[in-house]
Amino acid sequence: MKFTLILLLCLITVTGCKTKTADAVPETFSTTSEKGLAIGTITFEGEKPVNDIYRFFYEPTSGDKKFMRQNDGKIEIKARVNNEPAYNGDFDNKKTYLFVIECEPGNYAFTQYNYLDHIGYTGTVSNSKKFAIPFDIKKGEITYIGELTYIENAQPGSPRIVIWDKFDRDKKEFKKKYPAINWDAAHNNTVKKGDTGEGIIDFMEQ
Repeated sequence: MKFTLILLLCLITVTGCKTKTADAVPETFSTTSEKGLAIGTITFEGEKPVNDIYRFFYEPTSGDKKFMRQNDGKIEIKARVNNEPAYNGDFDNKKTYLFVIECEPGNYAFTQYNYLDHIGYTGTVSNSKKFAIPFDIKKGEITYIGELTYIENAQPGSPRIVIWDKFDRDKKEFKKKYPAINWDAAHNNTVKKGDTGEGIIDFMEQ
């Protein structure tokens, strides 16, 4: 689905929902924390960004309406540097982004992504089909859910997002960027199955 946004609506779309990114990492986290963390990476497979903004939406898959409303969110990536298309991630030639989701304990899933082709009043947002990349958040625990590789130029009928197990590699990067948290306590629960959204998601191991 595609629809053209006027500038005001575009701004509401960008800021209207709470955003959870790596910048939201808590200063401290331990086994006594009331909430839990789900961590991973998003890697872009492409020479340069095709779009200006990418959003990856997640939500609880169980609980009452209040719980679901309070704990849904998105990871938003703006792929522009100095007003030019460019990746600005944490490592791997700036193509890989660390993310941290801090939420109440429960069952969750990434369920959709969308992208804005360019910032401005003529920008067009495209939404994916619904899918499910399920993960759990447990009280006082850090759960690694995998690398989400986003294939910029995926062909029709082929996966757009592939889930990989890059636990050892990614844990080293979390340690470098956020040394105050004990990332050695993280559990590797790389997602191995879910709803592929008619083939736009693939689950792999490496």
